[in-house]
Amino acid sequence: MKKAGLLILLAAQLVIILAFWGWNHVNHLMGNQFTGDAAGQLLAYGRLAGLLAAFAILLQLILMGRIKWVESVFGLDRLSRLHHILGFSLVVLLVLHPVLVTIGHAKQADTGVIAQFVDFCKNWDDVPAAAAGLGLMIFAIIVSIAIIRKRLRYETWHIIHMAFYIAIALAFGHQLAVGSDFTGNRYFAGYWYALYIFTFGNMIYYRIVSPLWKFRKHRFAVTGIVPEAADVTSVHIEGREMASFRIKAGQFMMLRFMAKGFRWQSHPFSMSCLPDGRHLRVTIKQLGDFTGKIPELRPGIPVIIDGPHGVFTARQCHSHNAVMIAGGIGITPIRSLSEELLNTGCNVHIIYSNRNQASIVFRKELDELAAAFHGMLKLTHVISEDPDWQGEHGKLDREKIARLVPAPRECDFYLCGPPPMMKSMRSILLKHGVYSGKIHYERFSL
Repeated sequence: MKKAGLLILLAAQLVIILAFWGWNHVNHLMGNQFTGDAAGQLLAYGRLAGLLAAFAILLQLILMGRIKWVESVFGLDRLSRLHHILGFSLVVLLVLHPVLVTIGHAKQADTGVIAQFVDFCKNWDDVPAAAAGLGLMIFAIIVSIAIIRKRLRYETWHIIHMAFYIAIALAFGHQLAVGSDFTGNRYFAGYWYALYIFTFGNMIYYRIVSPLWKFRKHRFAVTGIVPEAADVTSVHIEGREMASFRIKAGQFMMLRFMAKGFRWQSHPFSMSCLPDGRHLRVTIKQLGDFTGKIPELRPGIPVIIDGPHGVFTARQCHSHNAVMIAGGIGITPIRSLSEELLNTGCNVHIIYSNRNQASIVFRKELDELAAAFHGMLKLTHVISEDPDWQGEHGKLDREKIARLVPAPRECDFYLCGPPPMMKSMRSILLKHGVYSGKIHYERFSL
């Protein structure tokens, strides 16, 4: 119901925008723009492209603003993927608006397109700033796509997104100063102001105010650094009144360690132990510059926490049997989720894939958990590159899943690991007849 309500809310905004736009152009000072000459029609649809582009920009901010009442319904990873997809259509709208409007005004003035564009920049209020903002937005979107593909540094990604906010500020004045949809309709202008206030109000609260308020209340700090494997480290965090910090097994947090070399970045890390109302634990694999420095952290370092986030929780499980498929460091949310499901009486089978025995994280903990829940928890390690391993060999494939999980349609599946592995597992499970709604996963492409 919440998901349907949010989708209806989104559709209602589009209906309102289209209604105002239609009214304004049917009742235009120069007559009905839809039945008039080609210039009027070009201007009408050019303005619509501008309105939809501006709305899409605000929607992008909502999608990636870590806004709790949206994220808790759809999951941050799915919002992230929608954010990436919407970026492509946004480029089209951003280009269509100036092209159609420039051609339309050029036809009305009986002049060339280039001459009309020069006139815009010289004589129209806020157009030069809007043109600069447009160029910056398109640049930010294109470079962001390149960053996703090339997996460049987080700092570069962050700077590009900061540039996007500057572009929004540059373009805002142009909308209300020369946009005839607003200058001729104060109700539409009021609605547009409200959209901006609502969007940025939510962003400021959830991205800045809420994490700082939680830090002031709980005073989160690192209390321990524990090596788990050659390149994996657990970070223990405690604070005041921890019982009131609500987090579920399987969820993740954006952590900002307030120490030199860390404080300018925040990254997502899953809870790797069952929440107990006293302390938090995240377990981090060294995969880059930021994570490579995690072992340098020391007890006492303050931590600002944004979250918790995610819908990869026990609430999604509707079967009495759960199969947890993990690859490498993907065991972190699986570890906490498995224990919570076991405590509810659910039978759990953990299938954990690694290259070698040295890569197994939480090996002792998992063995102890299997012993504590004997008969309810089955633990299967799958090792791909260790000749000394006596158990399951090779990579997870359709044959192994068929053999290890004899009745897949009766189970809920939780997947966490490298994206290619999760994609492969999802495809295999669907071919085994598992309903897609019983396959749960999150990808942290923020």
